[in-house]
Amino acid sequence: MEFKKINTLSIKDMFLTQIEEMILSGELRPGDKLPAEREIADDMGISKTIVHEGIRELARMGFLDVISRQGVYVADYASSGNLDTLFAIIRYRGGMPDKKMISSLLDTRIYLECPAIELLAARHTAEDIRKLERFHEKMQLAMDGDINTFAELLFLYRRTLVVLSGNCISPLIMNAFFDASISAWADYCEFIGRKTTYESLVQTTKYIKEGSAADAISLFKQQIEQYRKHLLS
Repeated sequence: MEFKKINTLSIKDMFLTQIEEMILSGELRPGDKLPAEREIADDMGISKTIVHEGIRELARMGFLDVISRQGVYVADYASSGNLDTLFAIIRYRGGMPDKKMISSLLDTRIYLECPAIELLAARHTAEDIRKLERFHEKMQLAMDGDINTFAELLFLYRRTLVVLSGNCISPLIMNAFFDASISAWADYCEFIGRKTTYESLVQTTKYIKEGSAADAISLFKQQIEQYRKHLLS
């Protein structure tokens, strides 16, 4: 068995981190033009190649706009960014999304889960229902345990619901947000209450089994909006 050496961040990674932080802190603002690559390289004491590659990577992440024959500008990353941009923002904030971001994540859950509920209620199998029902006992056993374990089970139930609907992209999006949002899932369970959260999960399975998508969606949205009001109050 051979283990690889543990290395510190590469110079390119350090360059990316510094520019990200300058943008996210507001030191560099959307529309600001960056100096020439050679000037940046000289100021930072690194090679022009690293600067060139770093700028291309930051452009891919949505932080910079590279305009041919005009230069490099700070982008409006809120509209031009992607998941890498989001994760960089969360890293910059110490791993905790702010209230506005959590509210946006709640909207994302609605967009992903409501269509899944409709599809699953319309065309579920007996095995689909059994898969959902297996979470009932697990959550009941976790009722008095660690809140993060309880919240993770809730997440797994909701993700399973989406997987069973047949959508192969939505679960990946949910997974991408999990590490950044587990604290919000735990806070949600504490606010709604573990017993109520568990009972809602059981009721959701029942609605899906009966083909009552509208009732399952109504229950889901009601609790999401209750938590949003709590979050923004």
